[in-house]
Amino acid sequence: MAEIRVALLGFGNVGRSFARAVSQSAPGIRIAAAADSSGGLLLSGPEDLERALAAKQSNQPLAALGAADPSSFVDTVARAGIALLVEALASGLADGQPGLDLVRAALRKGIDVVTVDKAPLVRGLDLLDGDSRGSGALLRASGTTGVAPPPELARGTVLEIRGVLNGTTNAILTSMQDGALRFEEALVHAVAAGMAEPDPRLDVEGWDSAAKILILSQLLMKGSASLEEVARIGIGPAVEPLVEHARRTGGRVRLVARARTWQGRLRLSVAPKVVAPDSPFHAVAGTSKAAVFRTAEGEIVARGSSGRDAIAEVIVQDILEIERRRRHA
Repeated sequence: MAEIRVALLGFGNVGRSFARAVSQSAPGIRIAAAADSSGGLLLSGPEDLERALAAKQSNQPLAALGAADPSSFVDTVARAGIALLVEALASGLADGQPGLDLVRAALRKGIDVVTVDKAPLVRGLDLLDGDSRGSGALLRASGTTGVAPPPELARGTVLEIRGVLNGTTNAILTSMQDGALRFEEALVHAVAAGMAEPDPRLDVEGWDSAAKILILSQLLMKGSASLEEVARIGIGPAVEPLVEHARRTGGRVRLVARARTWQGRLRLSVAPKVVAPDSPFHAVAGTSKAAVFRTAEGEIVARGSSGRDAIAEVIVQDILEIERRRRHA
């Protein structure tokens, strides 16, 4: 396989994990440019990448290495002939920025994109699809949904999706049930263990799960909905009686996201549910994830993992899938 040169936009935890994964176990992929919020620069070889990683590890911005204005990064990538952009920013769910405009710019220039940034898809998937079709560039986003849609779904119509899509809330609920902890105790434990952000509201209020089920429904069910239309109940102290009920009855509490068509409309929801021992979600403990895709032929269960290393592996697989499609085009 010929070397695949990629540009990495977003040099935070996930971006650096991807860079290390490429260095250690994906010799066919080379990061030829990198950017953070301070700017972007071309990388001539492994030594440049190691210097960039060392700078970020020391909490230095890439501007310290002479990075140029980040707004020109896509133009720099295009001029360098780099044909694939990995976008790993943390864009805002309110408007999808800055990732939405940057991914659109890359697609319009014919640059293939792999993104793990949910916000651009939540706020502009139709725009991204239009840009992709217009230029012929490919877009892959398997890392945005917690559980990647299995390939066999391409052969049938998806009627319903149910999923445990957020590892942080699942870890908190698991601690509550297995350790008989109250919500606040389990949350403190999750933050201390690095399983939850210091500000965990996007997770515990259900926004992350809502964004993921919205993206899955748009990709697989071709429905039209907005993030604000997702009926959303997160987890907090009010979930404690439900956890106690599940403990007594042999069930487990999971934050379940759901997409289905009802009365001719796409209905999306996120809420804590008690799942019975025969549910595929019953054994999904800790930060693990799973989704059930119902088609006319039956149900397909897919599983996912949390953590930056797992996301980095998904990025690698999406890159290889784009390369496979390019070879067979």
